[in-house]
Amino acid sequence: MSQRLLSIDKTLYEILTEPPSRGFKLHGLRVEYSSRSGECALAPDIDLFWQIYMQIQTLKSRKLIRREEDPSGGGILFLEPRFWGYPFNIVDGLFLERRS
Repeated sequence: MSQRLLSIDKTLYEILTEPPSRGFKLHGLRVEYSSRSGECALAPDIDLFWQIYMQIQTLKSRKLIRREEDPSGGGILFLEPRFWGYPFNIVDGLFLERRS
């Protein structure tokens, strides 16, 4: 197996995998992530946006998600079939640790 393990935040992974056939937008991911952060509530600020953006870019570079144009503007991201078999290292609080 030549795939390198990729660390992904547990909350982000849960958000991505709940509705497997639905697309998602970066802004929606940021707002949903912030709302699920519980006691460590994170404002959906620009730093969190960039952390999620970089995680999504990593997923795109490994061809685990794809981007399609949204007719109303911007892009919609979809999970690729190989996402489901990829060996993720799911880390609780990955973004929280990076923000400290």
